[in-house]
Amino acid sequence: MKKLFENEYKMETKLFNEYVYNVLCKKMIISGVIISLIGILFFCLITSPIAYIILTASIIAFICSIVGPIILSKELEENSKRLNNGQIEKTNIIFSNNIIMNEGKVHLEFEYGQINKILQTKKFIILKISEQSAILVFKNGFLKGTEEDFITFIKDKIRVK
Repeated sequence: MKKLFENEYKMETKLFNEYVYNVLCKKMIISGVIISLIGILFFCLITSPIAYIILTASIIAFICSIVGPIILSKELEENSKRLNNGQIEKTNIIFSNNIIMNEGKVHLEFEYGQINKILQTKKFIILKISEQSAILVFKNGFLKGTEEDFITFIKDKIRVK
């Protein structure tokens, strides 16, 4: 097995938050804020008693768009700790014929064909496998290869599909 790229990092709260707010919950946050604004607008325009129901729903939508990501981020961090005896372990990802990911005693393997989308945040290159699962590649975590070369490499791999 020839390593083409290797990436390593240790997740911490701010990294969990970056993934949750910028990827997993981005649509929910935007939708919640839009629904809240529309609800407040309707509350101001409608004079019937239903306006209070609309206002209440818009407040609930706003609260959910704020509280939901906080809860999810904490859940992801706790799940990671639970898998690794109460602590966060380093994540090591090797890109060769396939993708090998190790986090403590957790070992996963993926094929490049499973990746359906590439996203980027400030600190991550995110290889989406589904709406709720992804391989996070830390931009400053390359032990072999560079961020720029990796992006070119992974885009070429995805185009092959």
